[in-house]
Amino acid sequence: MIQKNIVETNPQEIRLEELCASTHLPTNIIIEIVAHGIVEPSGDTPNNWCFTATMVCTTRRALRLHNDLDIDWPGIALALSLIDEVQELRETNQVLEQRIERFHHCPRPEVEV
Repeated sequence: MIQKNIVETNPQEIRLEELCASTHLPTNIIIEIVAHGIVEPSGDTPNNWCFTATMVCTTRRALRLHNDLDIDWPGIALALSLIDEVQELRETNQVLEQRIERFHHCPRPEVEV
């Protein structure tokens, strides 16, 4: 029995063909999205690429930006990077605000004079 291009994938990952079907995008557009670093699948060639669920969501976000705002793929890569950075900064800010709030509510020791 001959086995052709059998690639083991994590059950939570999908192959290029499945991503194309899921997003209704042709292979060449997915290849372009990968070329711009919008998603970075595992695997060394398109036939071996595996995409995580997060990458599927990112691809869909990129497609919405492309369709709704008519942004080109390099612009989408930049926009998504900036959106992710803003989200990280918001999360960090929230943690720091919680620490400040706890600090302000801590009882302070009395100092004898």
